[in-house]
Amino acid sequence: ILRGLVDFVAPEMAAAGVAVTRDLAPDLPPVWADEGQLRAVFLNLLRNSREAMSGGGTITVRTGRAADGAAEVTVRDTGSGIPPEQLERIFDPFFSTKSGGTGLGLAFTLQVITEHGGTIRCQSEVDRGTTFSVRIPPAPADAAGNEEAVSA
Repeated sequence: ILRGLVDFVAPEMAAAGVAVTRDLAPDLPPVWADEGQLRAVFLNLLRNSREAMSGGGTITVRTGRAADGAAEVTVRDTGSGIPPEQLERIFDPFFSTKSGGTGLGLAFTLQVITEHGGTIRCQSEVDRGTTFSVRIPPAPADAAGNEEAVSA
């Protein structure tokens, strides 16, 4: 999902002066997930990162396997960061730090990740950037061959 998505947004990122670095693990566990919803989640995170870097910058997309077997995805940017007083509200519906933002992107992201049994965290420092970390539990061993188990 992420490999194709990063390829898809590459022209948009290049036009904005944003470099995207990939560090994608080859051995991620399959996860029980809706591929379209995960694609929307990661597209939202990538576009939010681009928008946080009006003067260009770098986004790093990293995947890995957690000690408990979960698939982990991090999206880190070198953007403006989120002030601490706003950080606790970023997943609230209709709260936005962007002018013209609807405040629904991260609320949707949280809902999708939660519905998939996963978690999402955000760490941010003003003028240093933001990192979103997503964890999705692995598909049950007996479902790994099922066509609905997808790889992030």
